[in-house]
Amino acid sequence: MDMLSSSSPEPALRIRRSVPAKSMLLYRQNSANACPGCGKSHWLVGRVMAQCAFCETALPLASGWRFEGLTRI
Repeated sequence: MDMLSSSSPEPALRIRRSVPAKSMLLYRQNSANACPGCGKSHWLVGRVMAQCAFCETALPLASGWRFEGLTRI
């Protein structure tokens, strides 16, 4: 039986939302960070960004540098 012709009320594709739509996506140290792309939690953390080790989704660090010109905000 093919997924598109099934009589189930569920859509064929499911969209996973691990965070509310209007929240700011940031990598926060010392907390559980699920990837918004794949849902896994293995991260490569740099000075400014954290990158998911599985799907390569990049998030800015909550405690990282934010540049506006040459000053730190």
